[in-house]
Amino acid sequence: MSAERERGGSAAPATPLRALLSALLLLLLAGPTAAAPAAAAPSAVPAPSTSATLATTSDVASASGLQLTVAPLGSGIVEPDSPLAVRVVATNLSTAATPAGTVTLAVAAVAPADSATLVSWFGESDADVRPVPVATAAIASLEPGSSTAVELRVEPAAAGFAGAWGPRVIEVAAEGEGRVLGAARSAVVWVPEGTTPPTATVVAAVPLTAPGFEGAVIPAEDLAVLTAPGGLLVRTLDAVAGRAVAIGVDPRIIASIRILGTTAPESATAFLDRLALVPNDTFALAWADADPLATAHARGIPLPPVEGAGAALDPSVLSTDPSGGGDGGDPSPSAAPGDPDASPSATPDPGDEPPTLAELSAWPHDLTDIVWPQEGTATASALGVLAASGVRTAIVGSANLDGGRGLVARVGDLRILRSDDALSRAARAAVAATTEQEWQSAAAQVSALIAASSAADASVVPFITLDRERLGNSLRLLDLLGAIEALPWARGGGLATASAASGPEVGVVDATISEERLVDVGRMLDAETLDRAFAEVAVQPSLITDERRLELLAALSLGWDEEAPAAADRYVEASADLRSSVQIVEGSTITLLSDRTSLPVTVQNALDVAIRVFVRVDSSTGRLLVEDRRVETIVEPQSQTRALVPVQSLTNGEVPITVSLSDAADRTVGQPTSVLLNLQAGWETAAIVVMAVLVGGLLAFGLSRDIRRRLRARRGEEEAA
Repeated sequence: MSAERERGGSAAPATPLRALLSALLLLLLAGPTAAAPAAAAPSAVPAPSTSATLATTSDVASASGLQLTVAPLGSGIVEPDSPLAVRVVATNLSTAATPAGTVTLAVAAVAPADSATLVSWFGESDADVRPVPVATAAIASLEPGSSTAVELRVEPAAAGFAGAWGPRVIEVAAEGEGRVLGAARSAVVWVPEGTTPPTATVVAAVPLTAPGFEGAVIPAEDLAVLTAPGGLLVRTLDAVAGRAVAIGVDPRIIASIRILGTTAPESATAFLDRLALVPNDTFALAWADADPLATAHARGIPLPPVEGAGAALDPSVLSTDPSGGGDGGDPSPSAAPGDPDASPSATPDPGDEPPTLAELSAWPHDLTDIVWPQEGTATASALGVLAASGVRTAIVGSANLDGGRGLVARVGDLRILRSDDALSRAARAAVAATTEQEWQSAAAQVSALIAASSAADASVVPFITLDRERLGNSLRLLDLLGAIEALPWARGGGLATASAASGPEVGVVDATISEERLVDVGRMLDAETLDRAFAEVAVQPSLITDERRLELLAALSLGWDEEAPAAADRYVEASADLRSSVQIVEGSTITLLSDRTSLPVTVQNALDVAIRVFVRVDSSTGRLLVEDRRVETIVEPQSQTRALVPVQSLTNGEVPITVSLSDAADRTVGQPTSVLLNLQAGWETAAIVVMAVLVGGLLAFGLSRDIRRRLRARRGEEEAA
């Protein structure tokens, strides 16, 4: 739920003095023709005066628990021959019944409200405008959790509409038992007879992302769900295809499909083909829609880039032969994935070198070198880091910019595309609306904000940016885009065309960045630094560092929103697990019975890649001489290997030793292990002597028996003769 709706539904008991003053003011304004409470057609009051007002929403706290939603009807357009009609929905969010009372509609109908006034009005802050009560209706008592709706109507002349065309602010307030129970704000647009409003070009940007995935790439089974009919990616594309909306595409989606080759889900390859056909302007987001300012805020460095291929590619997966594991249909053409002229779902030739992630995610975008940070997070120093890293264009919210009004501006060497924060908030509220009244309320704000911009300067291009959160209802987005295009003072435009012009230099209003977020990002960067050092233990370090870089970017994704701290914790925990994957297998006391022998050390590799480590043995006494202090050992993935360290025992006895692992740069890997050796070198010589005596004795005994047997045989023969 949007902040406007949350605040609009709050209410607080007015003081007795305030309630008395409010009642007297209403009586003075209405006079003898004041509107009596009515449920269907409230009577009009005399010509309003801008000096009068109802209690503003800032006067209303949450004590009553009555939430109001005000939804102007007729697209929020008021003309001389059409009445001002407003539907008000009251919902009791408290645990006690609310008293019966009245709902009053107030309008500032004379002077148009400019953009700054509307921003203040919708933001629940003080605005230099005083709406006048024009109609009332009765509202019944509401039990906890129940809702009711009333409709307020008043003719434009009776409401006092006059002056030039443009937005007019409205407010509804519910009162009962002498106190204000709730209030809500909105706006309508007054169009006098014979007026042709100037038309502003409105552009919008929508992210095409898959938030909530921590992996380097999106698994095939998840791609099948995301791109199936009704899947998140399909619903988003359905809503914006062919509309005047630029699409920010997450390159992880494209690469995750292409990297699967012929084993990619059929719906996923069809999705890429369809994405290539939409006429919308497109541009690339950061990998996994990572926050491009996160590392600039935390450490003053640009967002780390994608590296390498990210994962080993099995040539059989990339085969284009239908008999080799494909879907049995026509084979996709073999082409480099980065070739703009190739089919978007084309797979690489398995005979070529494995493609890099840059090639896998390449796309013929209409807009290039654009970064899109979260609104309300820009600072001058962070934008300076972007410019120094070679970024040319950044989308920045209007609240972070000082000066100018147009779409395009400059901050130093960085080109800025200014998004309208208030307009974007209203548009997001419309897309997130769960009821028709909520949608109408937010759509009326969108209409009024565009009208205010057009009335001030129709050459200014209002820029709407939609949210990174999962798209709840694509039909709401479709309805919103259609409603904007139907406004008499708006027309859709392409971002590439609208942003072609140059803009003036503007200042930066630094955002306040959460200290907790800075700490979390710093922890993740430190963890990746440790991972990169540890990766040197691998025969191919890039197989570790490429994947961990992608996982870092996924952990920095803007799609996590409130789950960002948990995503940071999981990344840091995964880093600790990674660095504990190579260890010495601890054993019991080892007995050595010879002077010179090889000490067996078992090394375990829980990684999915082969490693090269050096085993080191250190003795705490001079009883043991280690003849080779660095024994190189190769350990295959997910296996154990026994390394043999040559040693020489100098005396007998127990000797504690320390066994450790290191990489080629002599950095310690894993945790060293203490082992107790039992040296019994003298037993070897004694055992040999004993064995020699025993063997000699057995030979002598056997020989003597044979001689005696032969002698007995000879004497027997002589006696017989």
